[in-house]
Amino acid sequence: MKESAQELLLKIEALEKRLAESEQMIEAIKAGEVDAFAIHSNNESEVYTLQSGDYAYRVLIEEFGEGAVNVTEDGLIVYTNNCFYELLQLPYEKVAGAFIHDFIHAGSKEQFAALFAEALNGKTKGEINLQVNGKIIPVYISLTSLQPKLPTVGIIFTDLTEKKKHEEIILKYQKDLEAKNAELVRTNAELASFTFVASHDLQEPLRKIQGFSNRILDKEYKNFSPATQDYFQRITNASKRMQNLITSLLNYSRTNTAEIVYTPTDLNVILEEVKNNLSELFEEHYEILKTSSLPVLDVIPYQFSQLLFNILTNSIKYKKENVDPVIKISASIAKANELQNEEASLHSAYWKITIADNGIGFEPQYGEKIFELFQRLHGRYEYEGTGIGLAICKKIVQNHHGFINAWAEPGIGSVFNIFLPVSN
Repeated sequence: MKESAQELLLKIEALEKRLAESEQMIEAIKAGEVDAFAIHSNNESEVYTLQSGDYAYRVLIEEFGEGAVNVTEDGLIVYTNNCFYELLQLPYEKVAGAFIHDFIHAGSKEQFAALFAEALNGKTKGEINLQVNGKIIPVYISLTSLQPKLPTVGIIFTDLTEKKKHEEIILKYQKDLEAKNAELVRTNAELASFTFVASHDLQEPLRKIQGFSNRILDKEYKNFSPATQDYFQRITNASKRMQNLITSLLNYSRTNTAEIVYTPTDLNVILEEVKNNLSELFEEHYEILKTSSLPVLDVIPYQFSQLLFNILTNSIKYKKENVDPVIKISASIAKANELQNEEASLHSAYWKITIADNGIGFEPQYGEKIFELFQRLHGRYEYEGTGIGLAICKKIVQNHHGFINAWAEPGIGSVFNIFLPVSN
């Protein structure tokens, strides 16, 4: 059935109306004036949403991990995202419509006013404190003028609470370190005073005791009873032990406080000098010293000489009875990752200088104890000594950025390993 002219005119009119509405919608979409629109078809309305750039921006700000607000030129908050009012621990209605100045700590108001005034003409940033219900919140703020599009200033707030806590911890550690450094300076000053006293005041009366005792013994020894002779012998021995102890303590303190100057040194030359100094002791014990070639290293020569002297003397002192001492010295390079020592991680490779003897040895569990100050594994009547020699060795090796260890078996002998970095 053909449609009448009247019906066709009505359809044309309806189509023109829908076309006009569509054109208006398209213009609104282009202008970003709508987020959703409806299309009518078959007597039904279907809603379509439009995720425009502006809408995506608003979603970003809402989900932003920083506080964000828009405020008018007089400070009225016209917009706040979730993060900001959650930072303040206040409900939305207590923040939106309030003045930003109400949340600024009294000590930061002047600084914030200056930043805000500057932001009206552009951008600025700085650190201030917020205050809400007595709680102070340190924040970093970035302010940007939104003019001419909007007569407002956008502010981004970054919470600095955790950062400030870490800074406080670091500051505390720094103060503790400064206090310990000050204590170390005092200790070094006291050690220097001790060195002076030990060098002069302690040794002077000791020399007098030895001097007068020797005079008495020279003149009256034959007239003394056996008991008196024994007493004077004990006085002489005690004074010698005291002098040895003072000398050892002086050597230890000088090892700690001496100026450290490293010099490229042939360790073979150092060893020859030590052997010459020990020549009488070597001859007395028919010493046999077997040595491989030693390297040239940056060392403190006189300290390294003392290190070798102490260890070699130790090997001769603790020889087995009726057995000629044999000492073997060798050198090799060891990779740090092959060494079972935490200190070894400081350098990639080390010179390993080994000094092994066939002496009386010691129980393996004392391998670390023997390097402690005043530690002795034997009584002084069995073996002379102060218990300081190996402690000096450990300190000298530490001065050279290395470490030392020892291993032994009773009746088999001892092995001392000195580890020095290939390059200091």
